[in-house]
Amino acid sequence: MSEPQEPKRKKLVDEKITIPPSPFLNRFGFGTGVELFRCPRAVVKSPWAYQILSKRIQPSKDAKKAEANFLQHVSHPNIARFRMYNKHSKYQYLELLYLQGCAMFVGDMIEKKIAKKHEQFLPKQILKVAADIACGLEYLHTKMQVLHGDVKSYNILVKGSFENCQLCDFTALLPLDRNGVLDKNRVGDAEYTGTDAWRAPEVIHGGEVCSKSDVWALGLTLWEMLTLMPPHAVPGCSTQPLPANVDNDDDDVDDAPDDTPDVSPRDGLDRLEESLERIDEYFTDRYGTRPAVPVNVSEKEFMHPLVLFHWCTETEPRKRPTPQELSLAATDMLNHLNYGVWFPHLNHGGPGPLCLTS
Repeated sequence: MSEPQEPKRKKLVDEKITIPPSPFLNRFGFGTGVELFRCPRAVVKSPWAYQILSKRIQPSKDAKKAEANFLQHVSHPNIARFRMYNKHSKYQYLELLYLQGCAMFVGDMIEKKIAKKHEQFLPKQILKVAADIACGLEYLHTKMQVLHGDVKSYNILVKGSFENCQLCDFTALLPLDRNGVLDKNRVGDAEYTGTDAWRAPEVIHGGEVCSKSDVWALGLTLWEMLTLMPPHAVPGCSTQPLPANVDNDDDDVDDAPDDTPDVSPRDGLDRLEESLERIDEYFTDRYGTRPAVPVNVSEKEFMHPLVLFHWCTETEPRKRPTPQELSLAATDMLNHLNYGVWFPHLNHGGPGPLCLTS
């Protein structure tokens, strides 16, 4: 594995940022403690965006500054590019990101499709996300030797009609060694802080965190696009039934006899807390497992994305593809859909397109 390559260092705080009044800011995304606003320009649509840190989320300051320090060394078409980072009297801290025309998060696109009576993504669109984001992860893992640590739909930006996809939000980075394994000599007190539902089995069960942990999360992101749901969010999509004590049967309440003793507010609150704990346990027990694919996702129509999803969510990390293998496989699948033939220029070493029939 080659040494990390660092692009030319960019200025961090020397430049002045002028922000227009709030009514002229167009918000198009948000995250934990941050909001993204398009940077207004005259005539042409700006590819720049302000990433503003909320005054209410004080603990995120150091993480955002660390992210800015990291991004000034990064240059890749599938990584949201850094422009500058500065303090601002009104907004505390903010970042100016160059988004290369990327205008919407995949997570926001999912919400819009749900509003349109669950209109599905095209297989080509899912494959494009897989190809581009895997390419970005390959750069992070091999050139920068870091784990992204929080791959999910709301950390992926899309340009136009899926012309380009970019990975963003680098506040959960962890160092990797030459073998793609968490570098314990450099990690210090940092811990894996990625979103629970997207965590890989080795993360949840105390195994060896590695570059394949990001691949698992990307696989679940493909599942999001296939199902229009976050992983493990709907009981009906689980291969295991809900425990009986989780169900809340309203009929039992309606049929209760009139002489049922009154329940004190304290007892009612305790029962509610117990029910919530059981529901939480039900879902958290499923984190780190491969969610079942709902019956409304056609295996024939979505054959290619489903192959990648299953490949990325193998329980054993060694059975998952590297980002490079995944990107090549997704690209070959796109070529197959676009031109009707395979272009298997490399052996992918796993259940990629070579295992499918045309």
